[in-house]
Amino acid sequence: MQLAKEQRETNSNLNMNKKSHKKKPSVSACHWRDYDFFPTQVLNKNTLAPESFIIRHKTLDGHSYYASLMLRCLTCHKKRGKHEVRNKENVIEEVLDVEVKENEKDSAESEKEKHKQCYEIKHSDVMGRYVVASRDIKPGEVIVEAPALAVGPCSGCGLICLGCYRELEESNIYKCTGCNWPLCSKSCPGVGYYTGHSSYECEALKDSSPSYANIEELKECYHALMPLRCLLLKTADPEKWEGVIAMEAHNELRKSRGDIWPANERNVVQRLKSWGFKFDDVEIHTVCGILEVNAFEVGGNGANARALYDGAFLLAHDCTPSTTHTDAERAPGRPLTVRASVAHRAGDLVSLCYAYTLQGTLKRREHIRLSKFFECRCRRCSDPSELGTFASAFRCPRCSGRILSTAPLEPTAPWRCLDIACTYTMTAGGVQAMLKRLTEELEQIDANDVEGFEKFLHKYRNVLHDNHYLCLSALHSLSQLYGKISGFMIHEMPESQLHRKIEICRDLMKVFDVIEPGYSRLRGITLYELHAPLMVLTTRDFEKKAITKENLRTRLKEIVSYLTESALILDFEPKQSPEGLMATAARDALDKIKTWEQIIGKIS
Repeated sequence: MQLAKEQRETNSNLNMNKKSHKKKPSVSACHWRDYDFFPTQVLNKNTLAPESFIIRHKTLDGHSYYASLMLRCLTCHKKRGKHEVRNKENVIEEVLDVEVKENEKDSAESEKEKHKQCYEIKHSDVMGRYVVASRDIKPGEVIVEAPALAVGPCSGCGLICLGCYRELEESNIYKCTGCNWPLCSKSCPGVGYYTGHSSYECEALKDSSPSYANIEELKECYHALMPLRCLLLKTADPEKWEGVIAMEAHNELRKSRGDIWPANERNVVQRLKSWGFKFDDVEIHTVCGILEVNAFEVGGNGANARALYDGAFLLAHDCTPSTTHTDAERAPGRPLTVRASVAHRAGDLVSLCYAYTLQGTLKRREHIRLSKFFECRCRRCSDPSELGTFASAFRCPRCSGRILSTAPLEPTAPWRCLDIACTYTMTAGGVQAMLKRLTEELEQIDANDVEGFEKFLHKYRNVLHDNHYLCLSALHSLSQLYGKISGFMIHEMPESQLHRKIEICRDLMKVFDVIEPGYSRLRGITLYELHAPLMVLTTRDFEKKAITKENLRTRLKEIVSYLTESALILDFEPKQSPEGLMATAARDALDKIKTWEQIIGKIS
């Protein structure tokens, strides 16, 4: 269950662990561009066109452009080391005025009584402990809400602040006055809190100051910090320690692997000993296992953190999850909230996905096997067509049919064309080699390169099924690039590009409705993206008097439905997160659309 950073050493950038869910974005929220659409004069009810509609585009340099629609967008794409797409996954920033110091009880504990527990814990020999609904649960309803037991750096992260987990420039490091370890500044908001750089951690590390002469060696030290924080709880907060040590570590399975146990011995056990700590070796390895199996990757906007949560770690895995989750980065105790994304009946399994849903079965199962130590046999993994999405399918070079695995639960099984009259087959090794080559090629495309993604899709149109997960990755990036970057701003795009964005969003929605149904981030964001080109086209037709009042009403009803659902879904996100801001933008857009009612009457 660990949701740590996708096994940086073994998995591709597309291996986004969903429990660790860093909602991998195509578009990073480094800044905003705002599109404000408003009528310059009172609309005349007797005409089908307003005197004029203006979109004021406020750019980063303060200049204004004018067009015809209201839209607020996240953006700018930043160059990534790996090809990133936004899935769920977790960009989190909830701004609260009150923060609780480490020696205070988590205020979130008292909140538990407000929600009648809607689940019960079951056990089976196959699944171990798992959670089922104890009553009917509505979409959006909170299932688990719990403060973190421990928070710390991801294993293998870069140079980050120990308080807020933001990446640091090697030339601009503030050193803690107590222990000399890296912080972002003297006023880091994470200093003094158990969810950041606590006073007891500072005291424990004061005799183990790092050397800044070798930055790479300093980065290696980060492997041991999160295990250390957990081990320090044994004396600093025994109640939290009991919660941590109750989690599954899979020690025997991990010992049988030739990579994990030796790596932890080298990077964690021996390093803690070199720092003078006297923890038991087996206990250290157990904590490492608990983190690998149960941790959630948390934070956003450049954060590199993972956390352990009581209760949430019991949720079972499924490659079509029934829940979504967020963490409130600046709230007391950094609580995690797990919500139902679909309706549950009493007795239904409550699940989340330990892998990245926008991957194919081979990649998902590999990630789960390597990081969670079990073989996924869920309904999606067992179905060669992945529930009809064909997210792993290739195009047959002979008949253009679909090539699927003959036994998706067997990684070495051959792949065969579905056309009965066609005998074309591919070996498992051939499939793996092709995936490796195409994945590397996709990762080389710059995050802002619209033409690069389009060329990739065109180049492999006869090799990959339209819904292949590599195509979905490119399409997801395009869904957010069209309308938001220079040369492709929404008000400048010709009709062909607007229709292309609509096509992309609709195609993505067909897949998301299957693999992440209900109130999922993927759906909420894509619905928002879909409304924008529809609104631009509608406005242009209106201004040209090329649309009837009835057709205008129909189109606006469609746009309102997308914005309404998007706002509903994204309202569950922390208000200052990119998704939370997008929810606000969706509501603003809905308010703007009401202006049209002066022309065509009530829309809904």
